Amino acid sequence: MLDISEPVVATAAVSAPVVPAVQLQTPPAATLPRQPIVIIGSGYAGYGLAQALRKADPKVEIRVLTQESGHLYSKPALSIGLAQGKSAAALSGETPLAIEKRLNIRVYPHCTVERIDSAAQRLHTNFGEMEYGQLVLASGAQPIRLPIEGDTAALLSVNNLHDYQRLRERLVGVRRVAILGDGLIGCEFANDLASSGFAVSVIGLGHWPMERLLPEEAGRQLQLALSELGVSWHLENTLQRIEPAEDGYRLSLADGQSVEADLVLSAVGLRPNLSLAETAGVAVGRGIQVDAQLQTSQPGIYALGDCIEIDGQLLPYLAPINQGIQALCKTLLGRPVKVSYPLMPVTVKTPAAPLCLLPPTVGVAGEWRCTLTADGLSAGYYDIEGALCGFVLLGRQAQLQRNTLLQSCQNAQRAVA
Repeated sequence: MLDISEPVVATAAVSAPVVPAVQLQTPPAATLPRQPIVIIGSGYAGYGLAQALRKADPKVEIRVLTQESGHLYSKPALSIGLAQGKSAAALSGETPLAIEKRLNIRVYPHCTVERIDSAAQRLHTNFGEMEYGQLVLASGAQPIRLPIEGDTAALLSVNNLHDYQRLRERLVGVRRVAILGDGLIGCEFANDLASSGFAVSVIGLGHWPMERLLPEEAGRQLQLALSELGVSWHLENTLQRIEPAEDGYRLSLADGQSVEADLVLSAVGLRPNLSLAETAGVAVGRGIQVDAQLQTSQPGIYALGDCIEIDGQLLPYLAPINQGIQALCKTLLGRPVKVSYPLMPVTVKTPAAPLCLLPPTVGVAGEWRCTLTADGLSAGYYDIEGALCGFVLLGRQAQLQRNTLLQSCQNAQRAVA
């Protein structure tokens, strides 16, 4: 019988056996020197926090619970792995057993947390029950599912290593791939698939690719660069129905057009996982709502990563997660620290049109000013007082301005503060 309440030194095999849900006994509190810090989620945020905690405190008990296999991998690499010829196994790093040994923590692969009893500080899982001292929800986000009629067997999303493995399997013998979504992830996959020899069609609501993040001039250049790889575009449009055809599938679009494809990859965005937080009575909005110390509305429960909402914003990028890891590590170890987010440019993985951007704060009135370069453009977003508060750099030459423009944005931010 597996007792997840007791400290142990190693997990069982990587592939989880079927374990019946049982009521497990917890040793008396006196036998435990300190209640464990339990992290739900083994993504970048979850494992990153576990590593930071272990580095700061060699003795604190740390447990990571994950529905996945527990392997360490880079989620950003999923949208660029095909062109690099990377299999799912090649993208997979350490096994959970190796992570346990390296960090001296306990990892529970294929562990589903069914309910959080915040009053008793207990987790109800498919392996049984577990107590926690402090709990961190690093439960991530799930792909948004659009209501599409017809044969949705053609449709898949890629959000983890297992999804990537399914994509690789489904691409065998496939020639035509339609991507639903013209945002950042959709464009990254379009670049990756087209570079790998697939005929790619992108279907999206925007007037140009990445419309929410890019001025039109930059969006059109990105569209042109991907078109030169063979990507075709169906913008200001959406997918309504998927029907089997003699050769693959026929996709019916809102404007009456049809697209032939063998596979449809949905990349319309992610939605934070909220259901588990709700079982604990944690306040949620667009994400799990946290304060400046990343604590939720329930004492002793924190949240980190793609699932959080802070000051009304979602921050689904690696840079803010890194800031959160450093601050939350100190808070959990008894030195409360408020998380601070510096200006954090985002690099988009579209080699056909190298792209770096710093989105302006939502709601700031201003205008984009674009300057062409030899291989792209440089665009700055200026507020009504003429201060630079965001930028887009497209092309290798424009990237050389990154640090200068970032410094200008930082100076403008300090002047306002």
